[in-house]
Amino acid sequence: MSSRFNVLLLGAGPINFGSTEGPWNHSKRLEQKLGERLNVVGLIDLNTERANNVLTIKRADANVKTGYEHTKVFTSIKEAGENLKGIDTPHLAVLGFQANCRGSTKPGHDNELELIQYFPKIGLFIEKPISDVEDFSDVEAVGKKLKENGNVTSVGYMLRYLKGMSNCYKKRLIDENNLTVMHTQASYLFAYDFAAKDFYGYWSKSREPGPIVTQATHICDLTRFFTPPIILDSVHTNTVEHTDKAGELSIFQFNEKGLVKPEDRIPRVTSATWRYESGATGSLVHAVCLHEGDYDCELLIVADGWKFRLVDPYGISPKLYVRKPGDLEEVRTIFTNDDCYYSEIEAMIDVIDGKSDKSVILSPYEDSIKTYEFTWAIRLAGEKNYNARGGINGEQ
Repeated sequence: MSSRFNVLLLGAGPINFGSTEGPWNHSKRLEQKLGERLNVVGLIDLNTERANNVLTIKRADANVKTGYEHTKVFTSIKEAGENLKGIDTPHLAVLGFQANCRGSTKPGHDNELELIQYFPKIGLFIEKPISDVEDFSDVEAVGKKLKENGNVTSVGYMLRYLKGMSNCYKKRLIDENNLTVMHTQASYLFAYDFAAKDFYGYWSKSREPGPIVTQATHICDLTRFFTPPIILDSVHTNTVEHTDKAGELSIFQFNEKGLVKPEDRIPRVTSATWRYESGATGSLVHAVCLHEGDYDCELLIVADGWKFRLVDPYGISPKLYVRKPGDLEEVRTIFTNDDCYYSEIEAMIDVIDGKSDKSVILSPYEDSIKTYEFTWAIRLAGEKNYNARGGINGEQ
């Protein structure tokens, strides 16, 4: 297709326009995929000054300015819906607002439903987590409506698109060797100084739904990608909390005591175990513990005779270590130039363009609901155990 591809962006922040603190930058991947076809018809943000500032930067770049020459700034979906019609009707919306704006049927928290009210056939690329509500029936109602309406959906679980996952790990090694997963072990270690200054919401469970639901969700989702369904009732979680001696952070620069109520403070360590319907077991450790850098992530999967270990999936060169029958050592494969953020955008656009079947989208909304419920099961089990040992007022 040579015609323009209309995009509506929700949010003028780092999710859509990038920052020095992470690889998220959906506008960059849209530019790479669509080139001169890109036509950002609208940018929605309550902070119109911020929105106009990012557009000024884009329009000053000769390589991408054609995609933003006619972009209109709006402060609401309603305003965009009333103004973007005819040739300006968006083909795709990228939902980059906070999680409390989406994944619900309640007004003000129903971005998806409001968008399809004005643009019935629009494709929706939705950032994770898909919501922040504990009422899973409400989230499921959104998914049901999107499915009934026939909207193309994709949720930002980009790690599913890693070459080490799709090409080697799942299709060739696990599927072709007819392997049955016995156990999964995921770890997500976070450098807390990285979030000490600018990520106020990260430290408060009343502002964001906590580090498992918002952060470890990626590694939890990747675990689900390779395994049978998880038995949610089997999830057992222990935590190290701010009230525990082991939970004291030596270089903590964020004013947690002054800004976050004790009951809203996040766990320092979350350690969870569970069973799969196949009888296999799984585990997760998420820890706010590192001083330098940002993330340290690994996923281990074991099967009869086999060991798979994915290291640094967020990095520019993820590594896959495989030990198979007949080998005494792991064999390492490094995947360079593997931009999974681009791959997820590419898949979405190809489906909307009619070039690919929906099956190329590896994280549709209805499947992402299961990851959402899984991460909440981990969080709630941890809170239950913490309260059982006295909570913020108990002896630790």
